[in-house]
Amino acid sequence: MLSPFPAFATLSAQERKLIATASSPKIVAAGQPAFSEGDPTNHCFLSLSGHLKLVRTASSGEIVILGFVDPGEPFGLGVTHEIRRPASAIALRESKLAVWPIAIWRELQNEIPGLTLSVNHILEKRLFDLQERFVEMACLDVPRRVALAVLRLIDRAGRREADGVRIAFPVSRHDVAALTGTTLHSASRILVRWKRQGVIAGGRRTLLVRDVPALIRLATDPEADVSPWGQRR
Repeated sequence: MLSPFPAFATLSAQERKLIATASSPKIVAAGQPAFSEGDPTNHCFLSLSGHLKLVRTASSGEIVILGFVDPGEPFGLGVTHEIRRPASAIALRESKLAVWPIAIWRELQNEIPGLTLSVNHILEKRLFDLQERFVEMACLDVPRRVALAVLRLIDRAGRREADGVRIAFPVSRHDVAALTGTTLHSASRILVRWKRQGVIAGGRRTLLVRDVPALIRLATDPEADVSPWGQRR
């Protein structure tokens, strides 16, 4: 169950077996939460298949996407059950999960030092990604933020097809807005513009990048997308 995933690659077969046999299976349907914001942190999770998004509701009511969970990634990790969940984990497609009670997960980390190192590496990467996005929101205009976000989605879940690279899970305009800290209106206008230019294609819940080099130029060249949407939001 665990051997295909990089997070567990450095562990021995016996250690992986110990971790796997302590877990319980859970299936989460598309659009449903593995856990919700405000829930007690009493379990840890691992995605075995499918993708999830981590979302938080701002005090204004706006939804912010903090990140995504790929197959092989532990998530919902907590130190103590006294802490409430700061975000919800929503399945983008039907997702198969492995679940551990938090007390059991902590025991496993104590018994298997390599597991703690792997988890720390994952947490460091997520923190780095959040810092990168914070800098982008502070310094870049909306089109460049959107282009960078779509490029990250390609790196995470891009699937090459005859007409381009398709994101392997549903991505709506609401998702793009929530991921880049902009409004739905701005995100929609940018995506419609790029669709007319032939950079992207797709429907309301699908995203196909037809011209990846053009998208890279939009992400890196401030003059590549001269539009009336260069405002911060």
